[in-house]
Formats: sequence, structure tokens, C-alpha cells
Amino acid sequence: MKKTALHSALFAAIAMTAFAAQASQYPDLPVGITSGAGALIGDTVYVGLGTGGDKFYSLNLKDKDAQWQEIAAFPGGPRNQPVAAAVDGKLYVFGGFTNTDVADNQLINDAYSYNPADNTWTKLETRSPRAATGATGVADKNKVYFVGGVNEEIWNGLFQDVKAAGEDEAKKKAVFDAYFNLRYQDFFFSSDIVSYEPATNTWRNEGHFPYSGRAGAAVELKDNKILVVNGELKAGLRTASTELGTIGKNGITWKKLGDLPAPKGAAQQDGIAGGMGGYTFGNYIVTGGTNFPGARANYEKGITDAHRTGGLKKTWHSEVYALDAKKGTWKIIGNLPQNLGHGVAVTYNNKVLLIGGQTEGNKPVASVTTMSYDGKRLVIE
Repeated sequence: MKKTALHSALFAAIAMTAFAAQASQYPDLPVGITSGAGALIGDTVYVGLGTGGDKFYSLNLKDKDAQWQEIAAFPGGPRNQPVAAAVDGKLYVFGGFTNTDVADNQLINDAYSYNPADNTWTKLETRSPRAATGATGVADKNKVYFVGGVNEEIWNGLFQDVKAAGEDEAKKKAVFDAYFNLRYQDFFFSSDIVSYEPATNTWRNEGHFPYSGRAGAAVELKDNKILVVNGELKAGLRTASTELGTIGKNGITWKKLGDLPAPKGAAQQDGIAGGMGGYTFGNYIVTGGTNFPGARANYEKGITDAHRTGGLKKTWHSEVYALDAKKGTWKIIGNLPQNLGHGVAVTYNNKVLLIGGQTEGNKPVASVTTMSYDGKRLVIE
């Protein structure tokens, strides 16, 4: 009798934390988009760039029969890993990598706004004081906050040196070896929290992020609190740490939260870059992303070229993590139906929408997946 009661209790607990997978309620993008950018304005989400070239698309989430619509092409040309955010009914796009006459994959620091009212783009008379590329942008009512970002001089110099090497493979190898053998501190990823206020066209230094610079972190802003989840410390090396910053009158105060737990069967959590998350029914959840399992262990042994040593394989993930806000700890609550990373995430009607991204082999995907979690049950559509 006791055994039966215990079995029933365990079954009920498992059932409450299980996830339900259903068909997606939103149409696929016209093309697969990874390493792009997007944001939500009212009931309409905007997504583009990356593998979408200079294209941007919009979808009215309120209309159950709506399809993606192509809007005016982005005037800055194709680019990867820009930052996008919405403020006061307009979409803002900053930076990104693009091919130039100088070299491929050059980081630029321009800025554009898009006005849905007349379907027009405007190049802004400003430039970011820190590299927006590789950063994550989050907006409140009147500002965009930037967390992390790669170093413009180091990144652009790398690909200029690669171009100068021409067809000499030995010279190219020497360039990349010197780059990958840098310590993570010597990548000089941005540790400044930078903000941009469109109304005044003003950039501000909002203070120092004391846990090392990041690229590709999952970041969310809610109730004057900035949540930072993992990210890349240097090429190929992620961190498992998470942090919470509170915006106050005297700047941002930070505290460290728990690390993400290791996936099933993994020796440790290597951290994720390109994770996607948001708030649902008051709960923050994050999923997906990529890493090189074993890179952290290599780096802790003093191997600075951590992900190439031993031929570590880039891995995409499907774990969904939920934050216990009171304890500052995380747990795995389920998995996506496929491994996914580097897409656009927005929150709408208590659901986190995962739009586009990439899966194994850097393959762009066009699907739109939604997640919701009420603290007991994860539902994926």
C-alpha cells in the first residue's frame, strides 16, 4: 500500500514537470534566419538579416491567419550578429559583421531605425562607442541596454591579417593560431554596460559588468533587473555563470546567481552561447545555444586554444532551463523537439517565441517554436 502511494506520488511529480509538444501555432519564416536580429513592437514581431541577407520580415501575432510579410529591405546591406531592439514603436538595428573592401567579416558600428508607420528605414547620425556586434540588446521604455560585445580592433585586425595572407595557408594558420591561443581576458570583450536613448540620440556608460565580457549571452530586462545567462568568453569558450543586475539611481548593482546545471550525460556544463529565453507566467526560461563540450576542462588545464585542441565538436542543444528566482538556481524542465541556437526570442502573451536559428551543421531553420511554463508544466508548440 505504501509502495503504491509512493509510486503514485512520484508519477504525479514527474507528470507535473513533463512537457507537452504540440504543433506550432505560427507559420515558418519565408527563409531560414540565423545570426540575425529582431524585436517585438506591440503585436507584431520583426526578424531579419543574418542568413536572410538584407531582408526583414514582420508577422502580426494577434492575427491567427497572418503570414510573414517582407518589409522594406535593410539599407545597410547584409550583416551577421547585429543588435536589434524596439523603443517607442520603432525598431532599432545596430552594428554587425559585414564584408567590406578592406576584408571580410568586418565589424561596423552604425545604427538604423525602422518606422512601421510608413515602412521606411533611417540611418541615424550616431555610432556605438563600444562594439554592438556580438552584444545582446534589451530595451525598456526609452533606452536600449547593451551587454557584452566583441572587440572591434582585434576582430577586424584578425580578418585583415587573414586577407593579407592571401593563398598562403601556412600564414593563415599562424594568424588563427595566435588568435585562438589568446587568454579570454585578452580578447577584450566589452565589460561596459552601454545604453542608447533614441529620443536624445545619446549613448551612456551605465557601469562595469564585473564578471568578464561576453558575446552571445542570453539577456532579459524586466522590472529594472537585467538577467545575463552564459555567453562566450573567447572564441570557442563559454561560461556557465549567470548574473542579475538591478538598475538603480546610482547605477547597476550586480550579484551572481547559480550556474546552469550540466545536461544529462555531460561531465559538466560548458555554458551556452546563442541561447534564447524570456519570461512566461513570471518564470524565466532559456534554451538551446551552442558550445564545444570539453573546452572548459581544457581551459582549466591551461590550454588556451581550448576548443580546437583535441578536435572538440561544436554542439547544439535542446535543454530548457528554468530559474528559481528566490533561490537563484536553475533546473532542466524539458527539451525542445530539436537542437537549436542563435535565433530570435521574444515574449508574447506569456509565451516565449523562438524564431529561426540554426541546428546541426550550422543549418539555418525557418520554424517558429513557442514555450510556456507556469512553474509546473512546460508546453512546447
